Amino acid sequence: MALVLGMSSAKAFNPYTSSIIFERIGNDWFMDISASQLGTYEVLKKYYGTEDISMLSIAVYKEKYFQYLNTHIHLVADDFPVELLPVDARLGSRQAEVRFVLKGIPRDFDELSVKLNVFEENGSQQNITGFFSEKGNVSSILNAENEFSTRIVHRDGKYILSDGFPWNMGHLLYVSVLLVFTLVLFFVLRYYTNKKSTPYKGPVLVYKRQ
Repeated sequence: MALVLGMSSAKAFNPYTSSIIFERIGNDWFMDISASQLGTYEVLKKYYGTEDISMLSIAVYKEKYFQYLNTHIHLVADDFPVELLPVDARLGSRQAEVRFVLKGIPRDFDELSVKLNVFEENGSQQNITGFFSEKGNVSSILNAENEFSTRIVHRDGKYILSDGFPWNMGHLLYVSVLLVFTLVLFFVLRYYTNKKSTPYKGPVLVYKRQ
């Protein structure tokens, strides 16, 4: 995804919704975060107070973004804290993408406690979370009502949301549709921003995929 279309055009992507995907590739677990660049930029402005982040270099802006994410993501696998190791990141006028490798999650864990209060400063933030593995797929919406938290457990050979999380078929259908919509929108924006090169005011973070 090449970036840069003018900060105002980022409003086409809902600044109060993000997509957070957990996926195992080989023996490693990864977490991908996709969010509106406008929402990300506004949150960082609030979080760092009077500091003018638009004047930061790309490297410093990147560092501060990772620092923010690390303070707002809490994962515990089988009673052991999970470490977030940044793999790559890319910020543009419409979309912000970050990937972490998750150090400390066993290949086949029994329980994963998840708290993802990223971008909670937006007030009405919705974090659409998807967990994908050969032992089951789990989707949920994390927001202020559930304290941006959930728990995934391994039961009867597959991963499911823990008992006590109040989901019915209607909730699951809604989450699935919203997750698909978010992913489709992400790829559409990625396709169109590849054709644009108009610079915008503020830092741009670019990475090379491995």
